[in-house]
Amino acid sequence: MNAKKYLPAAAIPESFIIFVLSFLCWLSPANAVAQPMTSRSATASAYIKRGDAWFAKGDYERALADFDLAVASDPGNTSAYYNRAVTLYRLKNYERALADFARAIQLNPRFVEAYMGRGVVRQAIGDPDGVISDCDKVIELDPSLAAAWNNRGLAREDKGDLAGAIADFNRAIELEPRRAEVYGNRGSARLRIGDFDGAISDQTRALKLNPDLVESWSDRGAARRSKGDIDGALADYNQAIKLNPLVADVWFNRADCWKVKGDLKQAESDYTRAIELKPHWAQAYAQRGLARLLRGRDAEAEQDFARCLWLDKNLKQSLERLITEAKQRLTQRSPSR
Repeated sequence: MNAKKYLPAAAIPESFIIFVLSFLCWLSPANAVAQPMTSRSATASAYIKRGDAWFAKGDYERALADFDLAVASDPGNTSAYYNRAVTLYRLKNYERALADFARAIQLNPRFVEAYMGRGVVRQAIGDPDGVISDCDKVIELDPSLAAAWNNRGLAREDKGDLAGAIADFNRAIELEPRRAEVYGNRGSARLRIGDFDGAISDQTRALKLNPDLVESWSDRGAARRSKGDIDGALADYNQAIKLNPLVADVWFNRADCWKVKGDLKQAESDYTRAIELKPHWAQAYAQRGLARLLRGRDAEAEQDFARCLWLDKNLKQSLERLITEAKQRLTQRSPSR
């Protein structure tokens, strides 16, 4: 999930991966670059063809073995390096994938797909500058490719350049106006700059195009929560959980909404589920502890506070402030049990 604001920075790449993986599927090994046929290239092509078949079946290890043979048969075959690089990416062997994409680019400096693929790998290893560099080259070679604008936008967002990110998402949408994920990406960036209406509009558009985008339901919920529309936020978080109940961030965010509504029992339950999914999340322990404190379950609250500080000592000052505020609330009104 492309985590923004109300979603802790877990998951960032996911909206990137959603879009880029669909791009890589389109750039599957079967789309090899045509090259003049020689005896070597004919042998390599046979291995590539068989590797393509294994890749299509999801058997990446066997595909890799055939692409290895293709490279050995014809070391100058651009497609062999490219196909092997895509396969290595699927196997999470990023170092070798980078090397193969680089070799494919060396053999063919105008190989757009190789720059795109290398950018995907660089994103996976946390190199936004590398992603931007590769996307710049793709845009230079083919400015009509929406994926390059989208991916550069995500890398710019990772670097904190939200205005640049939104500009790139705008261009991607102009080029490919029915790509749901790009609306979702722009909506997430708008959420981060406090443009909640814009975020809601973008996520709504994304969901019309693809109602199964969990991150769009979640991000729209975050924007609605920021505008004070707690019931709307709850409805969106409920749908996100229905689609994928294994995202800790969404449970955490829904718990916050229950707490605002005064349903501390349900809030505690959702914080517990978030902790089950992400056991080392200090803030989740802190928030569950506060809910338990407000419910009069002091001993369990203290256990949560201790666990929170054991996981992150830097939260001590802010946690003490929150505990003080909660105790002040207890003196003013009886908590919901």
